[in-house]
Amino acid sequence: MSGRNERPKGHWIKRPPRPSRAGDAPPPREKPGFAQAAMAVAAGLVLGLLGASLAFQGGLREGVPGLMLGGGICLGTVIVWRAFGGTLQDFRDLFR
Repeated sequence: MSGRNERPKGHWIKRPPRPSRAGDAPPPREKPGFAQAAMAVAAGLVLGLLGASLAFQGGLREGVPGLMLGGGICLGTVIVWRAFGGTLQDFRDLFR
């Protein structure tokens, strides 16, 4: 190696060429639709009503059954929606 610009043997001057074709992409996932959203809301309502009735029968102070109702509706709906594989973006896409 007498010159400054000489490269050792096997050294790439340019980067190696890319493969001609990328690998196969996975198939697109199946998004939940209105039927799954309706089932999620129904399950949330059932869970909310169950929580509210248990809080009412337990003799908890005023306002707690309503809080249990709201929390149960939200929690039940989110759990069932996520169980179907739904995301927040899927929910937004239902109303576009």
